[in-house]
Formats: sequence, structure tokens, C-alpha cells
Amino acid sequence: MHSGVAFTMRTDKQDNNTQPTLIPDQEGDVLPALPVAIKDARSTKDLLFTLRHFHLGDPGAKDELHPIGENYLPALLNAFRDTSKLRYDYPLFLEPVGDSDDDRQADQLARPVSKFLQETVLSFASEAEAAKILKDNLGWIEWHLRQLLKQKEAPTDAKTVLAEAGLALQQHLDLEEDNKNRLQVDLDKLMELVPTGSQVLGYGRYAAIHLLIHAIRSRVIPRHFRFQEQVNRCIRGLKTLLEVEWGKSDESIEPRMARDSVGIAGASYFDPLALSTVMDHSHGSKVMSPERRIRIETALRVLEEYQLQGEPILVRFVHLGKLADPWLEETLDFEAISDSDPCARATSVFDQEAQRLAKIFSAARIAQLEIDGIYENALHDPWFASFNWEAFSQDELLLVPAVIALDSADRVAGDGMRSFSRLLSSGRPIQILMRVQPHNNPGALPGEDPFQNFRIELGYLGISHRQAVIAQSSAARHQHLLQRFLSALDATRTSLHIINTGLRETGEAVGLNAWLVAGAALEGRAHPFFHIDPAAGDFAEARMDFSGNPQQEADWPVHPFKYQDENENLVETELAFTFADYALLIARLRDHYRVIPPECDSQALVPVEQYLAMDADEAYQHIPYLWAVDENAILRRLVVSRELTLACLDRRNYWRTLQELSGVRNRYVDLAVQKTRAEEEAKFEAERERLLNEHHQEVERVRTEAAGEAMQRLTDVLLGLDVSTSLGISTRAAAITTPATALESPVQEQDRKSEAEIEAPTEEAEDEEVSFDEPWIDTMLCTSCNDCLNINPLLFVYNENKQAELGDVNKGTYTQLVEAAEICP
Repeated sequence: MHSGVAFTMRTDKQDNNTQPTLIPDQEGDVLPALPVAIKDARSTKDLLFTLRHFHLGDPGAKDELHPIGENYLPALLNAFRDTSKLRYDYPLFLEPVGDSDDDRQADQLARPVSKFLQETVLSFASEAEAAKILKDNLGWIEWHLRQLLKQKEAPTDAKTVLAEAGLALQQHLDLEEDNKNRLQVDLDKLMELVPTGSQVLGYGRYAAIHLLIHAIRSRVIPRHFRFQEQVNRCIRGLKTLLEVEWGKSDESIEPRMARDSVGIAGASYFDPLALSTVMDHSHGSKVMSPERRIRIETALRVLEEYQLQGEPILVRFVHLGKLADPWLEETLDFEAISDSDPCARATSVFDQEAQRLAKIFSAARIAQLEIDGIYENALHDPWFASFNWEAFSQDELLLVPAVIALDSADRVAGDGMRSFSRLLSSGRPIQILMRVQPHNNPGALPGEDPFQNFRIELGYLGISHRQAVIAQSSAARHQHLLQRFLSALDATRTSLHIINTGLRETGEAVGLNAWLVAGAALEGRAHPFFHIDPAAGDFAEARMDFSGNPQQEADWPVHPFKYQDENENLVETELAFTFADYALLIARLRDHYRVIPPECDSQALVPVEQYLAMDADEAYQHIPYLWAVDENAILRRLVVSRELTLACLDRRNYWRTLQELSGVRNRYVDLAVQKTRAEEEAKFEAERERLLNEHHQEVERVRTEAAGEAMQRLTDVLLGLDVSTSLGISTRAAAITTPATALESPVQEQDRKSEAEIEAPTEEAEDEEVSFDEPWIDTMLCTSCNDCLNINPLLFVYNENKQAELGDVNKGTYTQLVEAAEICP
């Protein structure tokens, strides 16, 4: 089995597509190790000087530092150094296209061969021990198919390649006779379940083109089948009209016909001519006008010609003439056209096809109007006189043979810009396919460094053509790509597809394949996915689909990473995968890196993602680096040039622009939230201040009134007045006024004691009847000091703003309420 790498699976909920992540679990693999280094402060100072000069672009500093070899890989991709152990989606099993179902989704059109093999074998061998040899070697068949398809760009008949793989498996295993026969029986059962017309597609330069053609056929063939049935019905209906009209004519009753109607034997007993003369020929109340007859006959002739010819060509492919592979000529219902300006030629090809089909569609419409008897000359004649593709219904537009323009990104960014822009603005349902290299700048001149200027983003340029469908995807994520194709084919608008294939030259010890490099471009924000559908609405939230991108809310995806330190201890950390990591895979960009010697240790050296997050003033004092692993599994730090660092900032800027369009990370929303939060906090503070002021005023009022009342009582006592009855002061309150009782005479004191003794039982009874208001807390004034909660956390609790309020009053005592009130600030 060639699947030595264990993958963490990611599920895309919107696309319902499960893909292995770019970063594998590293358990079981040889972990990269840090080299042992002797720290030298003097050497570090000199090296930092050289590294800073290299980063800033000093040519002389390049020669003083060690260049990187072709086998260096980003640290997170080291586990994929040998991709023969990697299991990925390709080869794909392409389902056969029929003429009855045109609403199939991406997962119903193509799936990995591994999935097809597993599901098919389980369909006839569901028991654990059934077809055991075949089940154990499905991985080998998959690997063998991948080797077979390396040199084939076009889809291959599934029965043919699977039969060849089965034969190779028999030879590879070299089993004994019994096991060999048992395996052959299972292989035969597998082959019987392979649908006729199914194909297998390997990953190559033209995978996206073949998937687009497959998607077009899945939509167009059923539509043409239904239209052919409609044409047949119209032909029958028109013929019926002409037969009825002919029955109204004199020619329908002739002497010869009268004779034929009675037979040869009866013709000798009467005169056919005389019989025809006396017969009633008025079979209809109104004869068809010559104009209507001509219109019906013309429509019938056009539809009958279409019935005979059909649509031999379903896809017309306009390219620059650089594709010389045999599949261009071998593909059925497919026409390849070479032209120096594919966008302009595709426009003219569509117009020619639309003009031809306008006669057929108008004939079908006229036929239906005549059959229904609702054709009106004054209304319909002008309409059909100027009938062209802009008057086509959506169903009619979908019947126009698909036109694909394969243009060059470099040409479109230069001389081809005008025809490209005119086509995107035309509204014609033409598919523009453009393959790009994410590390390149389409606007760069020949031989110019791709980082010399800011990159021209053709996808963003397409967004400016507001009525066109724009999709940026990759053949490495086939379901995402197929979904974008199907959406565009159903939109009846001009569609632009920006595709990354991820081709790469491999080093001697690096088997990194194009599929993995294309995935790295997605991870490193070099080629982010998005889809714009103008028909979804006028707002970006409805038009923009941002699915398929890893960790959408982050600037750079972050993945776990394991390595061995200088003491051979296992270290688990996290690394970000940036555009600088992706650029390390491109041979022509290796000059933007140099190896940092292990002995160089300084806080001025920071990882690229941290450097990119710094302000300009802070970043100026640091030097960015990324982690890489060489062919000896040694973990190295690579200093990154300033040009490449600025390119990372440019890609992050574009990524954030797409985030904002999709609503994932919208700065306007963040500002609105901040503004709303500030307004609510200001309202809260204003309300708090108001309550505090009211509280202080109430306290002062109560204090003033209490002081006045106390003074009044003191005055009354000093004057010898009995205020107990008039003011209703309780004995308990009177007992507190010690200075007053001290001034009483012995007789008055004796009288007072007597009255107290008499009233004592009554006072005790009144104490039992005394009731107090329900306890309460000024929650808005709470300072969150925790004093009351320390007394009884059940009686006093915090609300969501961490301000005190009463909890369960049955869980506390009156004494605790009083104690809390006394210490409350």
C-alpha cells in the first residue's frame, strides 16, 4: 500500500467536499532536527550585518551566505517529500453522461478512483472476508493507474485501464492457482459494474479543460435531447395543421379519389366524375391564408432539417495554437479552433452559432404559436423579423453549443486586454478559461522579476465587469472546480475561470507533484478561491462565495509542527504557511532565500508571519525568516529578501480585500460594532452618573431632614415637651435620647417608669406586628467589591455585568442583610 502519510481530514460543509489537508500528521515519519550550534556573540553580530544587507537587496551579501539547494522544502511540507506515499484525489473516475439528467452535482459527475473502487467492491462483497485479496490491493491498483496516466493528458476509457490494472495486479502478486482464480472472479465482477462510457482522468496540464468539457456535456446533452423531442412534437403539430387545411380544399375530393373510395369493382356501376360534381366540398368554415400557409411550411422545413442534422458539435474550443496534443482531434463532438486572439474569435464563433440557431428557435416558437392558434401577425411578425440571441430565452441560450476561449494571462494583461474586457462586458454565455501561475505577475515584462511591481489580479479585474460570472479555483480541488463550472454553465452569462494547475520542476530527491504544489498555492494565499454570481443579487454578501479556502478568518493558515531540538527532545509547535513558503517551491525564486547559519542567534530574527504583522517602524529593526528542511532532514532557517517580503504583503492585502467582499473580515462591520459598543457604553455611563447624582441628592435630602428632625426633638426635650405622643416616637427611640432623660426630675422619672411599665406589654405586641419593606440593592451603583458576596454568596449574586443583586432571600438572615448594608461602599 502506498499511503504512508496519515492525513487530518477537513470537511467543507458548504461544498460537502472532504479533502485531505495540506499538512499531514507527522507521527511515524522521520522528524526534522535542529543542527547543533555553538553560539558566538561576535559571529552573530557580523552575520546579522550580512543578513540585513541581503534582505535589503545588497548583491554583494548574496555571495557571503550559503544558497539553498533545489531539495529544500518548507518545513510543513517536508512530510510530503516522497509523494509516492501520498494518496490524493486523482485519478478521477468520470461518470458517463446520459441524455435524461442535467441537474447532477459535482460529486455525481466525478469522484476519486479510490472511492469508486471501494464502493463498487463493497457492493458485491460486503462481508469482511469476501474478495479479501482484491480489497487488500485496491491501493496498488490506484497507484498503478496513477503511473499509467502520467503520460496521458486526455480522459481514458475506464474499462480499458481498469482491465489493464487488474492484469498487472495478477502479475505483481504471482499467486497460487486457487487464489489467482479467486482474484480473477472478483476482478470480473468489478469490471461488470464499471459503467459503459465512464472514463478515468489523471492529473495533468489540461485537467481543468477536460473537467469543463465533462461538465458541459452533462448539461448540454440532456438539454438537446429534450429540445429534439420538442422539435418532433412541433413537426407533428404542423403536419396536422396542413393535413386539416388540405382536407378543406377541392383537391381532396377528385373523381379518381371518389372512384378509389368505392373500389375497382364498384366503379363500373357509376360515373366518378358525376359523383364528384354532386359531392359537398365545403369541409371548413375558413380557408388558411397564403401568408399563414407559407409561414407554417417554412417553419416545418427548418425543423425537419434540424431533425435530420442535430448538433454534431457541442463544444467549440478556441485557443492560441499552442496545444498540439492528439486529444484535440480525438475528442468527440469537440472542435478546436486556433487563433491569436481567442476572446475576439470566441465572440464571432458564438455570434455565428447564435445566428444559425435563431432560425431554428424562431421556427419552434412559430410552430407552437400556430399549433395553439394564437399567432397574431401585427404582434409576432415584427418580433421574429429582428429575432437574435439577445431575444433568446434562458433555455434557448443553454442550447447554444458551448464556446470556450483559452487565453493567456500574460497576453490578456497586455495586448489582449481590450478584447478580453469587451467579451466580459458583452453578456454572451462564453466560458473564458485562463491558467495562471500564482507566483508570476501577468503584467511583468519578459525576463522581469515577478516581484518588481504589484501583481495584476485578473480575478479582481474580472470582478470590475459587474455582470460577468467570475471564479478562481484549481484543478487540484476537483469538486470545487466542477461546482464553479456548473454554476457558470447555468448562469447564461459570460464567465471567467482563473485556474491554477501547479506545475513544478522536481529536484533529484524531491518528488513533489503538481497537485501538491497547487494545494500549497491555496494554503499560502497565492491563489485564493472565490466565486462571483451577479444573478444572486446586488450586494456582495449574496454574490460572493468564499468557500474552499482554509482558515478563512486568518491572514495565514497555521498548522501543528513537530521536530527534534538540539538535545533530540520532541518539540511540538505551530507554524504559519505564508506566500514565502509557497514561493520556496518555485525554482526561479530560490535566489530570494539564503541559509541562516545555526550559530546566528538574535532577537532581530523573526518568522515571516510575525514580521508581516509589525508596523513599518518596528519591522525595520528585524529580519524575516522561514523554516525549511533540507534533503538530510535538517531544520534550517532561511532569510527572505525584501522583494519577496513585499510580495507577501501584497498577497495579504489581496486576501484581506476578498475577505472584506465576502464578509468574513469586514472592516466596516468592525467599525460599526465598535461605534455601537462605544455608544452603548456612553449611555450606560451617563445613566450611571444620573443614578449616582440622584442617589447623592437623596442622601443629602434624607441627611438634612434627619438632622432637622433630630434638632427639633432635641429642642423639644430641652424645653420639657412630651413629644412621644405627638410625634409617635417609640419607646425604643425615646430610650436612645439619654441626654433628655438625664434632665428629668425624680418625680417625672418615676412617672415615666410607671408609664413604661404599663405600656411595656403593648410595646412588645407592637414590635411583633412591625413589618419592613422588601430588601433591595442599587445594582446600578454596585462597584463589584465582593464584600457582600463574601458574607453570603447565595443571598448576594452578580448579574451579567458583575454587579450585585439579591439572590435567594430565604438563604440568608436579616443580620447578614444589615451587615452587608453597613459595609457596602
